[in-house]
Amino acid sequence: MQICLRDLDTPSSTHERTSQVKRAKIDLLCSQYEIFTMHDNETIYDMVKRFTKITNGFTSLGDAVDNDQKVRMVIRALPPS
Repeated sequence: MQICLRDLDTPSSTHERTSQVKRAKIDLLCSQYEIFTMHDNETIYDMVKRFTKITNGFTSLGDAVDNDQKVRMVIRALPPS
């Protein structure tokens, strides 16, 4: 059993797991970003705070969102007046 555990900790398998985790996190953030809308009874401040968490997540994973894209997404997320 020790040999199996040692094999799992080799740099290549660790790198592969790290890449898989990163990809999964990016996929989750993409889903949240694509369906992002303002919730009922949510303030604009709270909506922007929630949106910032998503975009900061992209940035921390090395996949930053352009400011123009952020503005368009926030405007799109606002409810019709």
